Amino acid sequence: MGAAYVFGPQKGADEVMVKRLDKGLQSFSKIIADVTRRDIARLPGAGAAGGTGGGLYAFLDAELKSGINLLLDLVHFDKLIKNVDLIITGEGSVDRQTLMGKVPSGILERAIKANVPTVLLAGKVKDEKSLLKAGFSRILCINSPNLTRAQMMLPVVAEKNIRLTTSWLIQNFN
Repeated sequence: MGAAYVFGPQKGADEVMVKRLDKGLQSFSKIIADVTRRDIARLPGAGAAGGTGGGLYAFLDAELKSGINLLLDLVHFDKLIKNVDLIITGEGSVDRQTLMGKVPSGILERAIKANVPTVLLAGKVKDEKSLLKAGFSRILCINSPNLTRAQMMLPVVAEKNIRLTTSWLIQNFN
């Protein structure tokens, strides 16, 4: 399954758009292979971050590595969480593909090793069972169901909802 099928729906693409995006990506990866003699079509991680890794690999001979692991190592995350009671992480929209190398999954992996409970906040939640099964202690949606997408995207609304959700979490987490 290509990047369009994995990331497109989460970004708002419908089925028709996903098929069109996938066709375009296949065409683009063929052009890249013809020009560089490097096939990024099935290269793990090539489609992440808007295809940045695939482009760097194809044109600059870069080695692909997990971005979240590089970042967590850079900030000495494992040392930072040694005496922590709870980690709160988040993403705009969470689903199964959140577990595919995105920031919350990298944080969760380190938190599990350190035996630190981890809560995932999001503006939109799908596949909650998968996320809980992966090890998140709780998954919390910051938005109430009666808000429109436009309302959810307003910075003042998002900030208020994050504050309310985290306040509730701190008061109720055991």
